[in-house]
Amino acid sequence: MKRFIYTIVLLLCVGSIVAGNIHWNNKLSAQAEMLREPVKMETVEDKNTEEALSKEDVEKVAEPEDKPETNLSTYTKNLQKTLQDKIIASSKSGEPLQFVIYGSESTPDENGTWPELFKKKLVETYGEDIFKVTIISEGNKTSIDVNRVTSYEKVSELKPDIVLFEPFTISDNTMKIAMKNRFDSIGKMLGSWKAVNPEVTIFLQPGNPLYGATYYPKQIDELKAFAEGQNISYLNHWEKWPNAKDEKLKSYLTAESLPNERGHKIWMEYLSSYFTGN
Repeated sequence: MKRFIYTIVLLLCVGSIVAGNIHWNNKLSAQAEMLREPVKMETVEDKNTEEALSKEDVEKVAEPEDKPETNLSTYTKNLQKTLQDKIIASSKSGEPLQFVIYGSESTPDENGTWPELFKKKLVETYGEDIFKVTIISEGNKTSIDVNRVTSYEKVSELKPDIVLFEPFTISDNTMKIAMKNRFDSIGKMLGSWKAVNPEVTIFLQPGNPLYGATYYPKQIDELKAFAEGQNISYLNHWEKWPNAKDEKLKSYLTAESLPNERGHKIWMEYLSSYFTGN
């Protein structure tokens, strides 16, 4: 009887040990499986998140760089390569280009005139950080007057990057200044501006057309030839005006033969189209 009891007890002990060992192994296996699954899931999730963030970061970085360059290439398509490069460099550096509009009483610094309207158009197109525009008008002075008192040095003092120059064509015509003397004076002005900035970009343009004029249009043709001979860009806004012999031209001029509201608008539209590509 005692042997039987001992045998039963021994079998129970062995069975308990085996069952306990199996249970413990199963528990360890379950825990190990649980530990492996989260690690695997986190790795996949992290990878997906990293890829998503990387893609988003690339888009954020690429978009601001691509968009302005695309816009600038559209706005500057009419400009020479050197000026295009200046504008792109200014957009990246944050340093505005000194843009001087200089001329006679046809180039007034007043609200509603073509220089002010053109200045606003540049800001609307390029923003406020690309160009710093200064308008300087010499009134009814001739090129000889300006040269005598060297008032053109007001432009030099600004160390301009760009000069849009209307060289007193109407006053010179009225006072019958010889073309040779005009070009001598203009040459000294150009030399002064280039001395302070050899990389300055200069544009020449005529004053407004005059109704019924005979000699004045011929003088403007000589100004154009002078600009071409000096390798200077000539902006012929007369293309937008009615012909000098067309009475419609009167509706664009004041009684003093200067641009009125319509005249200023048509002049501004030509320049805006050239400088903004629209």
